[in-house]
Amino acid sequence: MAAEQRRATRHPLTAGAEIIELQTDTHIKARASDLSQDGCYIDTMNPLPQGTDVKLQITHEEETFTAVGTVAHSESNMGMGIRFTLVEPGQHKVLQKWLDSLSGSVS
Repeated sequence: MAAEQRRATRHPLTAGAEIIELQTDTHIKARASDLSQDGCYIDTMNPLPQGTDVKLQITHEEETFTAVGTVAHSESNMGMGIRFTLVEPGQHKVLQKWLDSLSGSVS
């Protein structure tokens, strides 16, 4: 089995997520199971197809992170990996705070 290549270290995370498919405005409630600087993995039985553009909101410890992304890979009945394509400057702070906490770093 070939190893999946990632640009950034993933950190385990359990957080609520809402995915909005941008073309049809379809909303999916799901769970984020890991997070990195470049993207996240969303657990859902009905993942969107690879290449789908989405907006996502992840809520963790009473804070919400919002970004635009693209489904990088999709696994039927399992979930989908989302690569962030647009993260607003203020959202980078939320993401970095979570990643620091998940990796044990102190900001």
